[in-house]
Amino acid sequence: MENIIAFVMQHQIETILLVFGIILLAFFITHWQEVKFWWLNFTYNFPIFGKISTLAKDIEGFDENHKWFYSEERLCRDYYNFYEKVDKDSESFDEAKAYLHAAGELGRKPTPTFIWIMIFVLVIVEAFGFAYVLAGFTIPGASEATQQKGAVGVAAMLAILLVWLTHLTGQELHKNTLIKKIRRWYKNDNAGGSNWRDLKPDEQLITIDNTFDDEKSPNYIRMLNRLDVNDKVKATYIKTILTLIFIFAVAIGATYIRHQVLTQEIASSHEAAMNIFNDDASPFGSTDASGDDEIGALFGNDDTKGAEDDLASLFGDGNKAATSNTKKQSNASIEDETNQKGGDATFVILGLLFVFIQILGIFFGMHYDYAGRESKEAYECLRGFATKKAFLSFYEKAKTHIARVAQKQLQKLQHKMNIINDNSGTDAETTAILRNNKDRTFKQYLTFEDK
Repeated sequence: MENIIAFVMQHQIETILLVFGIILLAFFITHWQEVKFWWLNFTYNFPIFGKISTLAKDIEGFDENHKWFYSEERLCRDYYNFYEKVDKDSESFDEAKAYLHAAGELGRKPTPTFIWIMIFVLVIVEAFGFAYVLAGFTIPGASEATQQKGAVGVAAMLAILLVWLTHLTGQELHKNTLIKKIRRWYKNDNAGGSNWRDLKPDEQLITIDNTFDDEKSPNYIRMLNRLDVNDKVKATYIKTILTLIFIFAVAIGATYIRHQVLTQEIASSHEAAMNIFNDDASPFGSTDASGDDEIGALFGNDDTKGAEDDLASLFGDGNKAATSNTKKQSNASIEDETNQKGGDATFVILGLLFVFIQILGIFFGMHYDYAGRESKEAYECLRGFATKKAFLSFYEKAKTHIARVAQKQLQKLQHKMNIINDNSGTDAETTAILRNNKDRTFKQYLTFEDK
């Protein structure tokens, strides 16, 4: 853990950018429609190159049927795409609720924002954990800095891929649960029979708009009408099997790499420790002939033996030193073995923790999001409102807001078209139509779309 923290501190800028990007991505996923509407306004209001500036130059294209300029219709059409998504009434509430009920998904919700944030935080931890392990193996021969950056990229890609795979697996398992329920209901309805060839959806494609058309069908057929299944109406586990293989391959591979890195580190430290006790590194090594000459020069040849005895009495003779070195080597070997076993046990725990995190991702995929063809659209229509009154109040405000913004943008466009016309000059009829724009409003445009 200390090594991972040190790795993160060494790459603070990359870490901050990664965290910011992941939080931004989570926000985009959960607020996609709001982001798209903001982007539409931004593209229209952008100076010089914005859509209003571009469309205002087209003062010749004219729709003779509606008596509108093409540029005005283009703007209204862009905003109508958002308006129609919130143009809901009491019938829309009933249809969406009935669709989810028939699909067996009433009460389910999409993955909440805090769950996505938690998943992406775990992804960050996984990514940096993998990056530390892979740093020395991603780009052999490159500099340490390049290897670390390459490891971060590979680890981030691996972690994001795992999030995607586990989420798909969870959705597959949820869909299989519905298919098993359909088959069980069908079997019970046919007195225990198992003629599965007769189990098939109705020929009519059921959507939210016509969800009441199969009211007279059995519940299992109604559920089947809202799912995309194979011709045998059987559960499939292709995504689950592939994901599990990938998860265990990564877990085993990461554990093996960690084991190899630890073995290499222990061998390096052991080699360094052995060099300290090497006879060549000892100031009193017996193979140093110059040492004998110096002792003889100091004390005389006759006194050399006595000097050596004195030194031996102080520091021990060669046999004692060898015995000491042997004991130290034995202790070092025991310590190395302990470190190896402890490290391997830690790596196994980390591998199990990694597998558990992926199981958690699968669990979230099973309990959130939808298997029905239009279940997600039905939920987005309901937006979690329990009462029809709250539902209608919300959509009335949303419609009013979009219509107000669209009308404001249309007025900007019409004003700019008049300015361009005054500067460039056109025929009197076009000028008159441009100035007389009171009937060309977004509210009036809605009447064209409703026909």
